[in-house]
Amino acid sequence: MKKKLPGILCCTMIAGAAVALSPMVHLGAVTLALVLGIVVSNLWPLPRSTSEGIQFSEKHVLTWAIALLGFRMDYSILLSLGLFPLLLVFLGVVFTLGAALLMGRLFKIDLKLALLLGVGNAFCGTSAIAATQGVIKSEERHVAVSIAVINLLGTLGIFVVPFLAVALGLHSDGQGLLIGNTLQAVGQVTAAGFGLSEVAGQTGTVIKLGRILLLTPLILLLTFSQRKDRGNGSTGARPGVPPFIIAFILFSIVNSLGVLPHLAHAALTISGKIMLIVAMAAIGMKITLRGLAAKGLTALGTGAMIWLLQILFSVALILILA
Repeated sequence: MKKKLPGILCCTMIAGAAVALSPMVHLGAVTLALVLGIVVSNLWPLPRSTSEGIQFSEKHVLTWAIALLGFRMDYSILLSLGLFPLLLVFLGVVFTLGAALLMGRLFKIDLKLALLLGVGNAFCGTSAIAATQGVIKSEERHVAVSIAVINLLGTLGIFVVPFLAVALGLHSDGQGLLIGNTLQAVGQVTAAGFGLSEVAGQTGTVIKLGRILLLTPLILLLTFSQRKDRGNGSTGARPGVPPFIIAFILFSIVNSLGVLPHLAHAALTISGKIMLIVAMAAIGMKITLRGLAAKGLTALGTGAMIWLLQILFSVALILILA
């Protein structure tokens, strides 16, 4: 552990800077930690003594952060949705993931990068990308590119989606449905929804939380898919489900039951977020700007097309069925 300490300390310092600076630049601390990690590693050569700690933070701290994300899942929210909103959320997620795989083939980008772009659009932006990367083990630059693209699209969406909702003549509930089903982060949904009306804001937030909760089945599906692929590719025993996935599911069930004291729940969710920020700093420090630029424009075009199709699909469902 002593050899890992310099790298862990380096990641923690960058994470602390991200937390301190995020209110000033209006960018989430998780995303900012990734950006700062990239900047630091590309401007200043890192000592060899930091490599083990950075590797530890990227792999192990990330898995702990994913496990603790379970304490942010409350499945009782799904029960509060009516039949149509629940159908809208489910079909929207499935359609967006399918569109991501299709656009990935069309734009000829790596399947894992296409999946990260799809997950970022379909579920909850940066957190969903981090959780998915923990399962599929995609390249660090794919994580950085997908997070950058999703955050850019989500920022534009704060202005574009409400304008579209009003232009289509949707009532307040319909506006909330469209905003909640197409914007990438909870903060973006609340900013766009409550900017129109209280009803649109409340509806959009509930719909958005419903999308986040569907991340659990996806993580399970990806885990078993990876397990099957690895099992088919070797003569040894098939690998089991990673412990952090089991912990994620158990923690989400505990959170949904509401048995945790408030202080314990707050401590665990804050710890998970801090670990995610530290892990993102570590991932950022393993990325070169040259590798990032090589995929940037293509990924932006792919992500934009996925998002456009997601919006059109949601609009069609709302106009036809709502």
